Amino acid sequence: MMISKNLLGIALVSVALASGATAFAGTKDAAPAKAGGTRQNHHCKQADGTMDMAKTKKACLAAKGTWIKDAAAADAAPAPAASAPAKK
Repeated sequence: MMISKNLLGIALVSVALASGATAFAGTKDAAPAKAGGTRQNHHCKQADGTMDMAKTKKACLAAKGTWIKDAAAADAAPAPAASAPAKK
């Protein structure tokens, strides 16, 4: 009987540790950011007309700039594949 209680205790501790590790997996400090990431397709156009590529949206709008989408981003997206021609 004592052995089964010990095994049950070990199993419960193992489950608690495993669930604790997965609970913290979604935090921002859990893993380093991926190197590739997503290419930025918006940039800050400042009030004087110049582009500031380094500003975030929040910083851009605080500096009275305009957060605009790049024209090249639309061109870089792959075109949808054409459907196969209908058989006659």
